[in-house]
Amino acid sequence: MKQKRTVKVVWLGLNFSGKTTILQRVTEGMFDEHTRRTLGMNVNEFDSQGIRMVCWDVGGQDIFRSTLWSSYMSGSQGIIFVIDSADIDRAEEAKKELWKYVLANPSVTSRIPILILANKQDLPTALNAGEIARRMDLHKVFNHSYAIFPTSAKTGFNLDEALEWLRQRILALIHEA
Repeated sequence: MKQKRTVKVVWLGLNFSGKTTILQRVTEGMFDEHTRRTLGMNVNEFDSQGIRMVCWDVGGQDIFRSTLWSSYMSGSQGIIFVIDSADIDRAEEAKKELWKYVLANPSVTSRIPILILANKQDLPTALNAGEIARRMDLHKVFNHSYAIFPTSAKTGFNLDEALEWLRQRILALIHEA
C-alpha cells in the first residue's frame, strides 16, 4: 500500500473571513455558527485522495499578519487565502494583504499554488467571485498558479471542488520533484 504524502498548506485571510469555519467544515463535515476566531494559529489535518494536508490556520488580526504569516508560509506546498465576500468595507484591506504577503512576496515562489476562496456566498450581500477577482486585481497575476472559487463555509458550497483544484496542483509539484 502506498503511503500518503504529507504536505503543508497555510490558510490566510483577514480575521472573520471564515478560515477556521471552512477548515472545520472540511475536517469535521459540519458548520458551527459559534466558531471562535483564531488567536495565533490552529493546526488541522485531513486526507485528500493520496495526500495528507497539514493545514496551518493563521489568525487574520493585524498583529498576526505582520508577525506570523511570512514565517508560516515558509516550506508550504500550497496557500489558501480566504476572503469574506460580504464584507465590502474590508475588500481593499484584503487586497492589500493578499498582495503584500502572498502575490508580491518574493519568498512565495511561482511553484506554490494559491487558492483564493471567495467565502460567504450564502449571504445576500456577497460579491460574486468575478467581482472579488476584479477588486483583488487578480488580472495582474502572471507568475503564480492560482484560482478563485466562490464558496460557503455554512453550506459547504464548492469547497470540495476548490480543494480538489489545490490537490491536483500539489500532486503535480510532487511528481515534478
